[in-house]
Amino acid sequence: MTTTWADIQEHMRGKYKLQDDRSDMMSMVWSYDDGRSQKIILRKYKAFEREMLEFKSAFGHESDAPADEMIAKNAELPLATIALSGGHYIVVYNALLRHLHLDDFDLYLSRIAAVADTLEEKYGSRDQF
Repeated sequence: MTTTWADIQEHMRGKYKLQDDRSDMMSMVWSYDDGRSQKIILRKYKAFEREMLEFKSAFGHESDAPADEMIAKNAELPLATIALSGGHYIVVYNALLRHLHLDDFDLYLSRIAAVADTLEEKYGSRDQF
């Protein structure tokens, strides 16, 4: 079965409290028992004539850590990569939408949040993203 953006939207609306809900973007805040939280943005876009899904979560400012250290950190991450966007470090993961199984979707969502939150705790000045 091919997963569609409508499937993702339905799943997100039914399971999570959304912060944003637009035609091609959704966001939510993943909360942890220790009081920390992490905002995750999902964006549908097209590349290579295919629908793609981007998961991203900011965790720090460019001034929080040297870029070479963040690039080296990419080699340690089992899922996603670190990128720099508008002066903010983000954890980002892109997937072909039609190959994304809803059974795995929540795993990706939780792992992106966890990786970003761990990096924010280590490199950020406070729990702000």
